Amino acid sequence: MAAPYRFLQASIVVFKVLAWVALALQVITGLILVIGGGDPILVGGVEIPARAVGLLNFVAAGLYFYSFWLMANLIHLWLDIRSHLPGAS
Repeated sequence: MAAPYRFLQASIVVFKVLAWVALALQVITGLILVIGGGDPILVGGVEIPARAVGLLNFVAAGLYFYSFWLMANLIHLWLDIRSHLPGAS
């Protein structure tokens, strides 16, 4: 791959690492909130039970992981398409 595309190759790795880090942190935070419970958490002026926020962290973990992994695969797809175009080096 040509030098201008090295940044995109590196960004694929960055997005995949971010996907796993986001998944791990959100799941750990969710487990702490679900198991530990605690005082209600103020979100947008409304008090939400800590266990409900913990469950929402699991949903957020899936969404973040999916989003980052999708971005990495889209960049990989674009680079693959670019490499198969006529005149591509």
